[in-house]
Amino acid sequence: MSEDVPAASGGFAAGSRIAGYLLEEQIGRGGMAVVFRAVDERLERPVALKIMAPDLAADEAFRRRFIRESRAAAAVDSPHIIPVFEAGEANGVLYIAMRYVRGGDVRSLVTRFGPLPPGRVAEMISQVASALDAAHERGLVHRDVKPANMLLDASSGAGESDHVYLSDFGLTKTALSVSGLTVAGQFLGTLDYIAPEQIEGRQLDGRVDQYALGCTAFEMLTGSPPFQRESAIAIMYAQLSEQPPALTSRRPDLPLEVDQVFFKVLSKASADRYATCREFSEAMREALGIRPYDSGQRPGFTADRPAAQSASLPPAAEPLIGVAGEASGTVRQVGSDGPATVGTPQDAEGTRPGPADHAHQPWPTTGKAGRLRRLPPAVLVGGLAAFLALGGGAFYFALASGSAAPKTGSLAVPGCTTAVAPAKTLSVPTHFTTVPSGNPFGLQFSANGKYLFTSTPTGVSVLVRGPGTAISQHHDYTLTNDPVRRPKGMVLTTDGKYLLVAVGNGIAVMKVASLERGAADVKAGMLTVPNVAGYGGAVGLVLSPDDRYVFLTLQFADEMAVFNLQKAESSGFSNPSYVGAVKLHLRPIGITASPDGQWLYVTSLAKSHLASPAQGLINVLSLAKAEQDPASSVVSWTEAGCNPGRASTSADGKIVWITARTSNAVLGFSADRLRTDPLHALMVTVPVGTTPVGEILADGGKLLLVADTDINDTSATADNIAVVDVQAALAGKPALLGYIRSGQMPREFAVAPGGQYLLVADNDSAQIQWVDLSKLP
Repeated sequence: MSEDVPAASGGFAAGSRIAGYLLEEQIGRGGMAVVFRAVDERLERPVALKIMAPDLAADEAFRRRFIRESRAAAAVDSPHIIPVFEAGEANGVLYIAMRYVRGGDVRSLVTRFGPLPPGRVAEMISQVASALDAAHERGLVHRDVKPANMLLDASSGAGESDHVYLSDFGLTKTALSVSGLTVAGQFLGTLDYIAPEQIEGRQLDGRVDQYALGCTAFEMLTGSPPFQRESAIAIMYAQLSEQPPALTSRRPDLPLEVDQVFFKVLSKASADRYATCREFSEAMREALGIRPYDSGQRPGFTADRPAAQSASLPPAAEPLIGVAGEASGTVRQVGSDGPATVGTPQDAEGTRPGPADHAHQPWPTTGKAGRLRRLPPAVLVGGLAAFLALGGGAFYFALASGSAAPKTGSLAVPGCTTAVAPAKTLSVPTHFTTVPSGNPFGLQFSANGKYLFTSTPTGVSVLVRGPGTAISQHHDYTLTNDPVRRPKGMVLTTDGKYLLVAVGNGIAVMKVASLERGAADVKAGMLTVPNVAGYGGAVGLVLSPDDRYVFLTLQFADEMAVFNLQKAESSGFSNPSYVGAVKLHLRPIGITASPDGQWLYVTSLAKSHLASPAQGLINVLSLAKAEQDPASSVVSWTEAGCNPGRASTSADGKIVWITARTSNAVLGFSADRLRTDPLHALMVTVPVGTTPVGEILADGGKLLLVADTDINDTSATADNIAVVDVQAALAGKPALLGYIRSGQMPREFAVAPGGQYLLVADNDSAQIQWVDLSKLP
């Protein structure tokens, strides 16, 4: 290998040498630089070596400014700034050598665990605040403070407080802005954390970093930055003109005093903020009632908020290095963050609710901290357009940049809406059968296809199927006299021996042979979740591939429970077979397993106790881990539209379909990305009718049928079944073929043996609808 790599080649690889550094492995890449783990051969120590792009190094103004600013950053005396060992030029190659940090960054920590304990947040923010103040005293402004640039030193042992390094000071943003080199893929800020004056290209000082630090602290405490919108323009509009939400509206367990602290630090006018970053961090600590170095639990979640531990660590997060800004994403494309209340009648999987009250946290009306600039929308949008076209002065953002937008093929998660997708009404032969025992919910055919079981308000109704759509009442079996705790989801064991019914706080195990005969000894046993206060709200259930375990969602207990069905059967359902449970945010409802039996997908109506409506989640769990230790089974989670309902998977397991109830849409996620890159897993969004809940794949997976329940309306014409062309949806083409008129509130589906007929449980009209699938387009 040559001793030095020529700048003109731009080709850097493991084994190359640059200025005495041996490159070992590429660990990061962005529009401005590539980062290697390297060895300083002179001192025999590992370093993170950032090598600037050749076109930047060729610019004389940038080169001089880069070296000068990098050396100035290296001179800042702070234990919480990534140490810069050297910055220079070798044969036309600009480089900067920094400490190599083995650990994760704060963004990955929040992605994995959700909202962090306030004590831990206060400690980490205090460390970064001291680093920023030290830099500001030397006239340096970071300009890109964010969780991804806050690195955690892995050498801190368990039980010790975190040691945080602020990274990316070595590549100062002024080098680009002064030289005028703002090209696609180069970022001089990050939209979720950027201060108004930075967007406007005005003169900046340390208060721009303080604003970003406030946004970062907000995200660490709540799980998301204060201004989440679906587009870059919307985020910039919010940063310039919209009041920040009250922090306690997203984290109601915190003291109200903390709201005033964040209103001040996120003031639109820089003069209204704190004098220093440390002053902000101390005010936050005092408002939270946190003693110095009271870090809370190290794993990233508190005992009273166990749901926060259910998110994945993206593969790129380990190990992280002494510079994070280049390799990390910058714009989070997400849906509405409007307030939401869960636990309303619609969330109870019941009847249509009345109007909901919307709670809003008041904005302070006195003092400078409450001042908000109101710009005319036309003026603001025009200014933003001009700002983007001109390169943004002190900030540049390229909509086409791969590092700013989700990865190719991924979409923004839809927000909440009342809009309904227009489509024609399909003329498809249907037939209705009345269920004498009341409104049906779940549907399940017996293994021989002769019997149809449906859950009713008090139990299970057994219907006998004749030729075609002929069906007759056979028997009813009572499971409860409380219609509120009505039976819901149903599943048949693979051998057809047992019918499992979700009811109350557990699962009723019913003997299929006795159901078919009309015998009295129908109930084999009851699997009850222990220690559930009140009504747990059992809804959905699914079996492991070998039928040994059964998994149950309890929407009002906010958990998924696991039972060892084989153990229960071997003991005659007399011994405890409860394995455990995992908390899954709020109102877990829908559940399905991957075809290969490795993964469970569970929907949660909402992330936290907020006012309605709200973004919900799709959770990914390891099925094998759930069988042994449910609490450790969560692999990842991500937003899945407003109030997601049911989940199903394609036959090949590559796509996970979710109905987003108050997004009026059905969403398709890449199963692989849900596990490895959940923020960029959404591949398909198909708007449908009002409040979709049930869904089923039909015609060999070519069609997706969606039950538009119209829960939130009283229009008799809004209840229908949406028919979606799956291939068109995956290709990004118009996919809604039309609507089939249904009975009132269609809920769940089943396909009759032979595949010709789709059965629909019309929950409000006590009917089962038969749809001739052979007549669909």
